[in-house]
Amino acid sequence: MEHELAACDSVHYLEGWIDVLGNGLLKKTTLKSSGNQTDSPQTGQNVNIWIRTMLESRKEIEPPKYLSFVIGTGDVCQALEICVPLMKLDETILIHADVRFCSPNARCQPPGSKIFLEVKLLSISGVHINERSEEEQLELINREREKGNNYFQMKDYQLALFTYIRTLKIIQSSSEGEITHDLKDMLLDEKVKCYSNMAACHLKTGNLKETMSCCDIVLQYRPHHCKALFRKGKVLAMQQIYPLSIVFLKKALAEQPEHPEIKEEIKTIISIWKKQRISRITEKFGRDNSKRPATSQGFLKNINWKWTLGISAIALGSMILYKWR
Repeated sequence: MEHELAACDSVHYLEGWIDVLGNGLLKKTTLKSSGNQTDSPQTGQNVNIWIRTMLESRKEIEPPKYLSFVIGTGDVCQALEICVPLMKLDETILIHADVRFCSPNARCQPPGSKIFLEVKLLSISGVHINERSEEEQLELINREREKGNNYFQMKDYQLALFTYIRTLKIIQSSSEGEITHDLKDMLLDEKVKCYSNMAACHLKTGNLKETMSCCDIVLQYRPHHCKALFRKGKVLAMQQIYPLSIVFLKKALAEQPEHPEIKEEIKTIISIWKKQRISRITEKFGRDNSKRPATSQGFLKNINWKWTLGISAIALGSMILYKWR
């Protein structure tokens, strides 16, 4: 969908916004679509863009300029590093970003401010990633994944997730065509690392379904992956599926027998499970007793005493008979 910025009273009324990170801090919309069917720029390729930076009032922070950079090197602000790889050649987009994702000039604004970046992708050059040497491909993939790790350490889990997903796309591009067996194994290792790290991000944000999905993908390729087994066990415990949770946690412990966190998790879950079972049994018997009529209880009590006395008398009589026989 195309939009004309100048024809709008406010850019807030533009339709078609895409929430890139899923947290409202970085959005983009298309101002002018591309008629070009070429691929989006890949990590390691050089791009030339035209950019204009504005406040929400549409006052320019700095004059429009041309900018050239290599995708994935971290030489530009995060808003450009994230959104430009999503563009097509000759496309013009508008980015609505939190100030922390913007250039140093824009970051002089108060924390929490929003900035608009109007960007046109003018050219893409450089070889595709799968045309590079194995060493270069692995270096680019590792560099991108490490960015995600850094975002995770900063507790920016949404941005870390986005970076891991982008790394997986690079891995997919590297896997296309004929590749050596060694490269295939190394790419699979990187893929497993990405999904394992994504599971950690989802667990931190409380997205249990996605955590489980990422753990299952890791375990599909690496059945003895300790972290995936541990995280899946934790998710199952959160879903109160305690017996299966303990199974996966014990599998994780078998991989790392001295891991204190796994030991403590198993101990905690067994304790919770036992308390829950005792509580259910107590509650069940409490309900059964409450339904029993008081007269019936008294009657059974009397019957029990009579039977006890009767059986005692019979036993005593038998002993006497046996003695004197």
